[in-house]
Amino acid sequence: MITPEELDPGLLSMFTQEVRERASEMETAVLAIEETGDADRKRHLQEQLLRVAHSLKGAAGLLQVRGVEAICHWMEEILSIAAKGRFVLAKPRLDLLLSAADAIRHAADLLESGAVPSSNHGEEVVEKLKSVVAAGVDDNMQKPQQHSSPADPEIAIRVTDTDGSMRVSAARLDALLYRSGELLSFNAIMRRHAEQASSLRDAARKLRGSGPDAAAQAAIVESGLRQLAALLRQDVRRMQSAAAALDEEVRYARTQPFDEACKGLGRIVRDVAAASGKRAELEIRGGEIEVDRSILSALQDSLRHLVRNAVAHGIQTPEERRAAGRPEEGRIRVSAAMRGNRIEIRVEDDGRGLNLALLGAAAGGKTESTQGETELLRRLFEPGVSTSATVTSLSGRGIGLDIVKSNVEKLRGAVDVSQVPTGGAAFTLTLPLTLATLRVLEVIAGGHVFTIDAASVERVIRVNRQDIALLEGRHSVSTSTGPIPVLDLSFWLRLQPNRGDPRRTVPAVVVASSSGPTAVLVDEIAGEQELLLRSLGPRLANVRRYSGGMVLPDGRIALLLNVAALAEAAAKPQPRDDIAGRSAKAARRKVLVVDDSKYVRTLVKLILEGAGYEVTMASDGTEALEQLRECGADVVVADVDMPSMDGFELTRAIRQSDHLTRTPVVLVTGRESVEDKVKGLRAGANAYLRKDQFDAHHFLETMRQVV
Repeated sequence: MITPEELDPGLLSMFTQEVRERASEMETAVLAIEETGDADRKRHLQEQLLRVAHSLKGAAGLLQVRGVEAICHWMEEILSIAAKGRFVLAKPRLDLLLSAADAIRHAADLLESGAVPSSNHGEEVVEKLKSVVAAGVDDNMQKPQQHSSPADPEIAIRVTDTDGSMRVSAARLDALLYRSGELLSFNAIMRRHAEQASSLRDAARKLRGSGPDAAAQAAIVESGLRQLAALLRQDVRRMQSAAAALDEEVRYARTQPFDEACKGLGRIVRDVAAASGKRAELEIRGGEIEVDRSILSALQDSLRHLVRNAVAHGIQTPEERRAAGRPEEGRIRVSAAMRGNRIEIRVEDDGRGLNLALLGAAAGGKTESTQGETELLRRLFEPGVSTSATVTSLSGRGIGLDIVKSNVEKLRGAVDVSQVPTGGAAFTLTLPLTLATLRVLEVIAGGHVFTIDAASVERVIRVNRQDIALLEGRHSVSTSTGPIPVLDLSFWLRLQPNRGDPRRTVPAVVVASSSGPTAVLVDEIAGEQELLLRSLGPRLANVRRYSGGMVLPDGRIALLLNVAALAEAAAKPQPRDDIAGRSAKAARRKVLVVDDSKYVRTLVKLILEGAGYEVTMASDGTEALEQLRECGADVVVADVDMPSMDGFELTRAIRQSDHLTRTPVVLVTGRESVEDKVKGLRAGANAYLRKDQFDAHHFLETMRQVV
């Protein structure tokens, strides 16, 4: 058997993708065989499955991956017997083929981790396949009665899974090449313009002296400048058009149909229904809608949980449905539809619906009589809340929906739940079509620039503070459409607002969320533009207030606000923030923040300034040491892993300096080991905090203790 070291990395990557895709095709084909009632259609799908198994067997044999080769061989044997005798496979045999597909998918996981599956990989399923072949024709492989039914759509073969790779058609690549060629052609045009500008410059130099032909030369230069300016304006328009066309082609090349995110949902419905003694079918609508592949990839886990949840919680047993006068087989519908520049995905079932009394009890003893139905339903997304009265392997633990909510919010989306009037429950996910660039509204709060997704902005209004009232412990403001919750962004972020006369009106951005509109008070509206969105990285993944970061044209960092978090904060009782008291408490304390990540520096700066500290920043230890020698600081907050001089070296340098040795140092790092913590404290750090467990309140309390 070939070892991982002997395989060419490129070849191994291609084969891994091949194994994963073929396993997905096998599962899709088996489920289609099981669902269709037409005998000819069943046999046709079995022939397709035979071809898939045969192709993968050849590839596995070529690379000597014997375990996968054996599984495919015995699958091929069973399917060949069925094809020769024109038999169709019954459910027990289809279950076995699904198990074989699972074993092949597991082999893909091993390959992806760098391990080659052993020759006895999937040995248990291989033995079962062998026994079926030895038995030949049995009750699970018979010629069925012929049924006439409408032809089912063809099962797509060689589909691309939403993993780290994707395929682009030759036509799409040709279009991209054409558009990039358009932009490259402007090189020659700009060189020609540069030559014209040089000629005009030489002519202008000659005009410095006086002469009989000076006026004529000036007229020539003026005419040339006008002509050059007109050409440049024309070229700018053409370049903008070509760049926009290329951008559109690249965006389209990144998209995949919504169907891709629905892969495997049919298998989940089948398996969960069988395990819980139920019958259910899956319906997918809007599968042709094109969505950014990164959205689809991140969406898969949420869809799988919601579909599993619909079968386990919503769909009743055949006996219950029959007693209620409903079809014995339940239905789960997953649909996608365009809503402006967003996609709305709805997962709906026709089951029993949500038990509000049970939900109220699970959410802390409150029932629908003490809080509105809409607010009560939203509590489903809280950790530990479940509508299942018992704990089983499928449901009742209260985990999952909070993860769905978190995943959707990371995609800058929102999730909501509602009761279906005809019976059942519906979860609605609203998501952007792309994660690459974003149209945002820039706002100023506490002297910092933040951005809000423009798609979430309903309108911008001005609010008089006298119009803000306290209703049931929540601040609200009267608008033309009625009272809506209000949140002061500066106070929420613990920043000092800069609004001048408090008697004057202040701008507010009205944002839409699943709970309705929310007015967000800001100091200033800075404008609107399209910017490239960047991830905050895994270390800041749990900072829910922000969905990402952006680099503004002037080089500053602007954090993208999480609209869902804004709306939730406005809906909660808001105690009075004594900003002046906090500022006075930490007055005149100067903090030097040292981190090579602009995003981390900006986030820590916001937290510290919100608590009243004066903050300066440095990108590495060397720069920090220079600033300390020149300006000093009351405390240093530093990362460990930095270029030039890391946090450990910086701490030791501070302790070895007669002038700086008493300066407190707080290390905030992504290193998790006990050894690193000990190393930091031995270097002289006063505190050692982990970024993956970062909490603003704990951080500020640590600062208070060390200063």
